[in-house]
Amino acid sequence: RLKVKLEPSSVMSLNSSASAQSRSVLERALAGVTACLLCLVFLWVNFMMLYTLRSRAVFREAARHVLLFHLLFSDTLEMVLSQVLFVLAYVRVLLFFPLCALLVLMTHASHNFSPLMLVLMSLERFVAVCLPLRHAAIATPRNSTCACLAAWAFTIIMILVRLSYMLPPSALSVLRSQTCHSLVLYPTAESRLFDEALLYSLFLAAFLSIAGSYAAVMRAAHSLSTDQASARKARTTLLLHLFQLSLMVVSTFHDFLLVALYRSVSRLIFSRVQTVMYIFLIILPKCLSVLVYGLRDPTIRAALVLHLCCHIGLKQ
Repeated sequence: RLKVKLEPSSVMSLNSSASAQSRSVLERALAGVTACLLCLVFLWVNFMMLYTLRSRAVFREAARHVLLFHLLFSDTLEMVLSQVLFVLAYVRVLLFFPLCALLVLMTHASHNFSPLMLVLMSLERFVAVCLPLRHAAIATPRNSTCACLAAWAFTIIMILVRLSYMLPPSALSVLRSQTCHSLVLYPTAESRLFDEALLYSLFLAAFLSIAGSYAAVMRAAHSLSTDQASARKARTTLLLHLFQLSLMVVSTFHDFLLVALYRSVSRLIFSRVQTVMYIFLIILPKCLSVLVYGLRDPTIRAALVLHLCCHIGLKQ
């Protein structure tokens, strides 16, 4: 028998390589668990906010609260779907193409719906400040619900348009994909260009609508007949809408940045950056609705804290 005698330097090299690999696996696992725990906490807060908005008649009958409920529902749905896609990509699970397409399209639908709701909420603030006498007749719960349903219908139409330039039916024979993200569904440069043009047109229209509402509110604030406190609060809200919209635009680059990083950096660095990008580009922007509207409104804030604390030691 031949006996192989390893040099001490070779043994040390193997031990260091094994320890580095084990540290990398442990660090990757801890990063993934941390991201999942943060997402669960934010989901709990969002679910409590949704429950709060449906728990009292005063919230169900106010137009701005009806719009807020639909916006928060869309953000929560996108957060759930993004968490599923993140876990699948993090553990490198290969999905069947139809299931991957369903998850990505549902994520796109919720992502496209959010800017539409920001537009509706900005228009509601515009009517409240610039047309205060007609606000009660225009911003009714019925009209708000119809506007939300129209936004959902428009979102579904956009998804149907996207289906027309996804992978052709002949490509369905490829049952597995490396990772489940939007770039898998749009493999050609023309399909990706059309998808980006459609999405950025929506964001541009939303930006012009919110900016126009902000300019109108600013102009109305110089009028002596306008409630200055209401105008000041509306200006702050519209600026927060623009900030939310900017974060939505940045989050659209998430998949493209991941693909570019995957090809240019090591696997360990990629896992670190992937977790950081997921938290700051996907999760945190979807919690702004609670911070912008839930904590700024004293009525909602009191009810939300009550529900978050599960009625322990608090009186309504």
